[in-house]
Amino acid sequence: MIHHLENENLKVAVISKGAELKSVFDKTTQQELLWQADPAFWRKSSPVLFPIVGTLKDDTYIYNQKKYKLSRHGFARDYNFILYKMSDTQVIFSLESSAETLKIYPFSFRLQIIYTLNHDSLKVEYIVENLSDEEIMYFSLGAHPAFNVGNTPKDFDDYKLFFNNDPELNASYLNNGLLKADQHTILLNYKTLVLNYKLFENDALVLLNMKSDKITLLDGDNTNLLTFEFENFPYFGLWTVKDSGFICLEPWAGFSDFEDHNQQLTDKLGINILHPQESWSGSWIVTILL
Repeated sequence: MIHHLENENLKVAVISKGAELKSVFDKTTQQELLWQADPAFWRKSSPVLFPIVGTLKDDTYIYNQKKYKLSRHGFARDYNFILYKMSDTQVIFSLESSAETLKIYPFSFRLQIIYTLNHDSLKVEYIVENLSDEEIMYFSLGAHPAFNVGNTPKDFDDYKLFFNNDPELNASYLNNGLLKADQHTILLNYKTLVLNYKLFENDALVLLNMKSDKITLLDGDNTNLLTFEFENFPYFGLWTVKDSGFICLEPWAGFSDFEDHNQQLTDKLGINILHPQESWSGSWIVTILL
């Protein structure tokens, strides 16, 4: 089912499956800002990554001496969320653990996703709760929104990303979805990365020590198009598909296994820990500047 939010500047669509954002339409310019899931390149627009981000070694983790299978980015994107609350400018979705999820992820949880419109901005907030009275919970969570870049795929190289606190980026690369140990430095021009598809020949750029918490997308005329701010996400991913015409801006609380990981969930780097009845929250805000 599709749910719509609207104010004087923006119109937003979110579907129940995965509580996934499917449209951010700028009413002033009559332009769609979000990638529209062309299956020739990528069938998603903005999936939530939970309870893992990225890939597990052999798609497997070990917890309490038992092996579990989880596919890339986890299962939340494949489940229908319950509509918890809705108004013209805010919608709240909820997903809770079930007998089915406990077979592959043995933790009692609640995940809420809150979409809120405010003038020319959309805020997306994630709240993870450990519902257990006794068990510690281990989880990762990430966002994966894809924004349109240019009117044709050839326009991609004209666009830039400005990072508010990074003169350079130290990127980790992936090998079959797993992180390699070495990092590569990408020099920026006055904190600005010029986009090109060659940057993503080896999958996403994984930024494990990025200092920025605000990224601005600029066009070829150096016009600021949108800002993307995020809170309580210590890691970040950049990704696209060649000739697609989108860029994914991905704040993460967690990341893929390294190639030499022992598969123990409690040893996983970047994993988050929630004690019984504790909660975690993170958010991102996209603001349209035109």
